[in-house]
Amino acid sequence: MTAGSETLRTFIALPLPDEWIGQLGATITDLSRALPDGVRWVSPDGIHLTLKFLGATDSRAVPRILDAMAENFAGASSPLLSLSVLGTFPGGRNPRVIWAGVSGGAEGLEDLHRRAQQAVSGLGWSMDGRPFRPHLTLGRVRDRINARQRQAISDTVSGARLPAIRSWRPDNVRLYRSVLTPRGARYSNLGEVQI
Repeated sequence: MTAGSETLRTFIALPLPDEWIGQLGATITDLSRALPDGVRWVSPDGIHLTLKFLGATDSRAVPRILDAMAENFAGASSPLLSLSVLGTFPGGRNPRVIWAGVSGGAEGLEDLHRRAQQAVSGLGWSMDGRPFRPHLTLGRVRDRINARQRQAISDTVSGARLPAIRSWRPDNVRLYRSVLTPRGARYSNLGEVQI
């Protein structure tokens, strides 16, 4: 890295509409009451749908990434998306992440994921080898909890339901910066392109 540049932690994602953020915040509140210990909940205003995690990024590359995003997302169709179910990664007795699923427009969402990857592949990032699993992270299970607590988390999440909410069609894609803090990640918008 040279003088005048810094390393940023970045990713490309779809920002959510206010209605979804509000409903997901209510879901987090309900789950946190049922699971008072063992989960670090995300701030609702930071929930987003990640299309491509970039990681360490030289700050001087941001304009090139935004230009590549504008080029690759031009002409993209915007899928109609809905909230579906709650779940954990991995499923079963050892949950690490609590998430809300996104359904509808699977081909369109897969196309946005592919476009995000193509935008940065010419700038040095590799294409993901694993399948794209669109989800919204609500919380992360702490390492220090025991097997009984993990089972309680799995049982609670599998029995919970997301509220009915209006479907949404994204209209922009953002390049985000993520700063990790003891209280969780903080996100800022580095730029966006319309779809």
